[in-house]
Amino acid sequence: MDAPIVRATIQAAILSGISNILAQSITAYRGEQSLFTTFNRADFINFILFTLISCPPNYIWQSWLEAQFPGYTEKLSPPEKEKLVDDAVSGQSSGVDGKGNGSLEKRTTDGAMTASTVPLTPQKASKKLNVKNTAIKFSLDQTIGAAVNTLLFIAGIALLRGYSLARIQQDVHEQFWPMIFAGQKLWPAVSVVQFTLVPFEYRTLVGSLVGLGWGVYLSLITGGQK
Repeated sequence: MDAPIVRATIQAAILSGISNILAQSITAYRGEQSLFTTFNRADFINFILFTLISCPPNYIWQSWLEAQFPGYTEKLSPPEKEKLVDDAVSGQSSGVDGKGNGSLEKRTTDGAMTASTVPLTPQKASKKLNVKNTAIKFSLDQTIGAAVNTLLFIAGIALLRGYSLARIQQDVHEQFWPMIFAGQKLWPAVSVVQFTLVPFEYRTLVGSLVGLGWGVYLSLITGGQK
């Protein structure tokens, strides 16, 4: 299956594994030990497994945000919104009739959801950014999206490690707000760039590249909670 969601998940899993190796290398260096003797294979696998599980719903979440609040298009009809999300997941790019407004493929120009969608006219290519939609996407992503992702990360890693319910609740209580506050120093700026400059099909990859450093931070934080 060559759907964008599959490629994005594989890319994110690889980068997640790299970030965990870097984090463990830093920990070993600080302790004046060798990574070969201290490397935690289970922790490395857990990070990759969590990414494989969490990336698809995050990709769909971003697809839904773009469908509901397109950055460079007019308001989409319900069938077009559904088609936009389906195309992002499946990788297909067939148009959907827009009741006289042209196919979905024609109407997504700069805010393209698929790699094959290209601007058809200079007028469409230079269409201004929809500031209102971008602000709504940003707000939802940095509140609901950030909170849910942080909560699921803490609980998910704890579950993969086989922790008890009491230990999971403790981890959530101790780590949630520190991670949220730390994330606010990075992800709001990333989201602004993503929603205004990066085509949808590349957002997960760009986010994963930026998240390489963030993954190191998460690995160090969770590694110290064992």
